[in-house]
Amino acid sequence: MFRCTKCGSEFPDFRYTCARCGSALLLEGAPKRWEPRGAGLWRYRSMLPVSMSISLSEGNSPLIRRRDSSDEVFLKVEGDNPTGSFKDRGTTVVISDAYNRGHRTAVVASTGNMGASVAAYSAYANLAAKVFIPPGIPEEKIAQITAYGAELVPVEGGFSAAVARARQEAEAGAYLASTGLNPLFIEGLKTIAYELFEQMGVPDKIVVPTGTGGLLTAIFKGFRELSALGVTDRLPQMIAVQAAAVAPIVEAWKEGTEVRPPPEGATTIASAILVRVPFNGLSAIEAMRRSGGFGVTVTDHQILQAIRALGREGIFAEPAAAASMAALEQIEIRGDERVALLITGSGLKDPTVLLRKDL
Repeated sequence: MFRCTKCGSEFPDFRYTCARCGSALLLEGAPKRWEPRGAGLWRYRSMLPVSMSISLSEGNSPLIRRRDSSDEVFLKVEGDNPTGSFKDRGTTVVISDAYNRGHRTAVVASTGNMGASVAAYSAYANLAAKVFIPPGIPEEKIAQITAYGAELVPVEGGFSAAVARARQEAEAGAYLASTGLNPLFIEGLKTIAYELFEQMGVPDKIVVPTGTGGLLTAIFKGFRELSALGVTDRLPQMIAVQAAAVAPIVEAWKEGTEVRPPPEGATTIASAILVRVPFNGLSAIEAMRRSGGFGVTVTDHQILQAIRALGREGIFAEPAAAASMAALEQIEIRGDERVALLITGSGLKDPTVLLRKDL
């Protein structure tokens, strides 16, 4: 059953968004069994609603304990996925679904990482891929998308305009692979929860760089499913991190209001979480509230310092990925609490940000 995160409407069959209000959907109540078998993301195929068809051996990302800290802080390094970001977890599921349904073209709106992921998996599946991107995407990400042979379509007007173009293509018959617009993408992302559980049990706190809100939503969904199956009796506290200049989810959580776009022209070096209209914002806020979690914002300067701090731990992170480390000084860790920081993408996605003179 696909449930709308805004109006609560339910639909028995797969669709991209709610037919009544247009909001994001979550898949609820699908049959699941906790029978991990094999390696990588598809080790959890008994927990997933899609049959594996297209995989690049994603998942099984490292969990590294911080060296220079007396606290138990662990780094979940998602930049080790095939295209360098956590997006590959959702993409293997949605492109498998596209392949299983007989689609020949996948479309996506992206600020870079999602486009690269869909382009790579589409190439492996022998599907055509069309990627709509707003201005301001790092050249390295554009080069990566191009290398996989996707059609790159620049769109003026920001990410929302790129999304509109992708949806038009989907209405004409292409498969829509965008995070936040395809509920099966969340199903792939939730496997981070399963991996964390097997690697360290249930963390007390999980700190998540947040753009669309999909990753935070998915991780909490994964732990809720483990709890429902009786695998664990605990849930983690979910903490969202956004850039101070572009923080619609955190601001809505703090103020108890609707999710509103930030002011026009607001920007951040963390381009991967620069999302003005977060499709999974409502479900992310629900996860924060249900888990006793909260939201914090970090400045670009703090992000730069966090990139350097991670570098001293032997990890190269792109700006958005370092946001979780940047938030750490705002998070109280009590006693023997264990904290997992999501390091969502490789620094090779945007390698020259530390060399910029204007920051």
